[in-house]
Amino acid sequence: FDPKAVSWVGARGLMQLMPKTGRSYGVRNLYNPSQNLEAGTQHILWLRSVWNKISNEEERAKFVLASYNVGQGHVQDAVRLAEKYGKDATKWDDVAEFLVLKSKKKYYKDPVVQFGYCRGDEPVDYVSDILYRYNRYLQLDQGGTGFEKDNL
Repeated sequence: FDPKAVSWVGARGLMQLMPKTGRSYGVRNLYNPSQNLEAGTQHILWLRSVWNKISNEEERAKFVLASYNVGQGHVQDAVRLAEKYGKDATKWDDVAEFLVLKSKKKYYKDPVVQFGYCRGDEPVDYVSDILYRYNRYLQLDQGGTGFEKDNL
């Protein structure tokens, strides 16, 4: 929740947007919370449209989260690798396997890969972490511990 946050790769603000991504949504100041949140939201909506071929909403959410974290190009590379090796390219667990493998030369140098090397364990862990947090919030909401709609 730090609007002045900067990641080790240069992502900025509340939604941890890269400067190029922010500019693509017209953001002039990534440290401005309202501009950052608006651009982050627009980017998530765009990523949902990128992955609209995945009909299962829960699976699509995983692809969107990974793409938000590492870029849709790396995730699309992992999809192509999954297809090449006979896996289900609409199932996150199958694609995640190849996203992790994109840190190995055999895979990031594969002709179907367009975006090269990727520390794929990071976005895979990110997806797991976000989904864990989301499910914990749902449990809190269902348990009546203060997240009820009437209390917001």
